[in-house]
Amino acid sequence: MAMGGTGVAALHAAATGFFNPALVGRPMRTSLVLAHREQFGGVVNADLAAATLGSSGRLAMQLGVVRRGVDGIPDTRGALDDLDGDGQLDDGERLIPERVRYFNQREWGLLLSLAPREQEGWRWGLNAKLLGHWLAEELGLGLGFDLGLWRELGWGLSAGALLQDITTTQIRWSTGHWETIAPRLTAGLRFEWRLPVVDRPVALEAELTSRLDGERLERSFQLGQFSFLTRLGVELALNDNLFLRAGGSRLYPFSLGLGLDFASFRVDYAYLGDTAAQVFEPTQQITLVLYLEQLRAFLGVD
Repeated sequence: MAMGGTGVAALHAAATGFFNPALVGRPMRTSLVLAHREQFGGVVNADLAAATLGSSGRLAMQLGVVRRGVDGIPDTRGALDDLDGDGQLDDGERLIPERVRYFNQREWGLLLSLAPREQEGWRWGLNAKLLGHWLAEELGLGLGFDLGLWRELGWGLSAGALLQDITTTQIRWSTGHWETIAPRLTAGLRFEWRLPVVDRPVALEAELTSRLDGERLERSFQLGQFSFLTRLGVELALNDNLFLRAGGSRLYPFSLGLGLDFASFRVDYAYLGDTAAQVFEPTQQITLVLYLEQLRAFLGVD
């Protein structure tokens, strides 16, 4: 998030499947990821938990759970003192505070990421996800699939792609309504090199997301029915433990972050600037990564 929301071409510990399941098969430390985000100044809150699943075969697996919600949404449909019975708030009419009801909105996602461990050339991986949406007393359920691709191109350059909702995910609501989530494609490049003077690693990421579902507010540009969103991010390793990050996108003009990486755990913080409309407060995210094998060794647990 601190790098503008990029990440389709990089590892993210046990949360890698959320960005690109093709990378789940790459060698990485067994880990547990916990993250909390307060979006738009706390209007929207999100939590994520992800873990690497042990496997003795050729298939690597990760499991993740994400929750996002808005609390205390006022429902004024039954609060109108409707004198003329037209169902609209007219002059001389008012809303009665005692009649205002409040409800919550919740989104849950369960993600299982699978990828072969040993692959040459282009790597691939698959996500299977179960979605649950609650809006007041109504419930919506859906099942979707994502396909990820990744390849190391050489000279510090790698490419990744994530095709989300490849079968067009359908969410069935308890009202009988069907909600459709159209496929979207994200493609990105990651370039890693070392600064010549201080000899420190630097990573630059650039991504482009395309959607075929009409115009969208967060688009960078529009071509017919295709909307495109660009994202950029950079990371500088000041030493083996401290990382500085920055980036930006159409939705978040600028983002900044800090990473502290140690043998047994890592802590990441991201600050995302106001939206382009400058209406909401900034978004903040804190992430804790526990490296389980190193943590067990540190604690003396077999």
